[in-house]
Amino acid sequence: MAEQALTGSSATLCRPCYGWGAQLMNRFCLAMLSLVALSGAAPAPEAISLPGDHLHPESVSITPDGMAYVGSMFGGVLKVDLRTRTVTRWIAPGAYGSGALFGVLADLRHHIVWTCTNDFPGSTLSVAGADPGHWLKGFDLATGNGRVSLRLPGEKPVCNDMAVGRDGSLYVTDTGQPRILRWRPGATALEVWLEDTTFNPPGKVGGLDGIAVGADGALYVNNVRSGALYRVTIGPDGKAGKVTPLALSRPLASPDGMRPLGGADFLLAEGKGTISRFTVVGDRAEITTLATGINQPTGVGTALGSGWYVQGQLSAIFRPADSTADLPFRLTPVALRP
Repeated sequence: MAEQALTGSSATLCRPCYGWGAQLMNRFCLAMLSLVALSGAAPAPEAISLPGDHLHPESVSITPDGMAYVGSMFGGVLKVDLRTRTVTRWIAPGAYGSGALFGVLADLRHHIVWTCTNDFPGSTLSVAGADPGHWLKGFDLATGNGRVSLRLPGEKPVCNDMAVGRDGSLYVTDTGQPRILRWRPGATALEVWLEDTTFNPPGKVGGLDGIAVGADGALYVNNVRSGALYRVTIGPDGKAGKVTPLALSRPLASPDGMRPLGGADFLLAEGKGTISRFTVVGDRAEITTLATGINQPTGVGTALGSGWYVQGQLSAIFRPADSTADLPFRLTPVALRP
């Protein structure tokens, strides 16, 4: 490797040395050029453009082999092969009664791509063919055919995001109410697994958003309205345990989608413009900023040694007179270390 690095123009910067200190200098030059060659062997991935001026991707889920599933607030799911950079329209808007898509989760355990789908009649997010209301819908991972369709119970729910627990249960955040729903494999309905006013911001109701399962088996959830982060333990019987608000090393600005990185580490999108990772130490989350100045990131995933994020740019939907989307929409890589 060092000999190859000495060929070409680089060799003029580090010619063989003679005389006093020659061996030390030669070793230093060879080592430095080896590092240059190694760093050039694996260039950082580049952002992948996504089709559609009105895509507004709220979430992304990536499998370990580098297949990303990107949902659209205007319906439908894109499949993106990170290795070949190929983008395919996988699920059509309105398919299987799906509407505006919030969370997307590729569940390898059940071979399902789960979607949180919501219908908002009379709004710009009304999708043709969508079932009225708010639903959890699952599509077969291999074929894309609809497999599971479960309506969210209760008053004014909003299906937001999902995570699979150790026992195979699927946990779903409800942004409309301070609760987490659960689907057990084979069940024909969603159940209210945990409802707790601890999740409410002061003077408001709801706001739960991102959810992930840690290596300790506990659920970690955030609140997009208050910036809070919580740990919820799961008992041996599958029932919800203690809800612990975590102390933060710095405030979170509109936390949204998050994914586990292994151990006590998580990747997080902050809607006000930041991609972060946080490490849970006891009842405290140490937050590290990875990238800033991003236009409204909403979802994150990891694959091939990098983090990836999408930008929902939701203000361009709800306040079009005040903002415009940064086009094209992209699936963008980010280093997992600052």
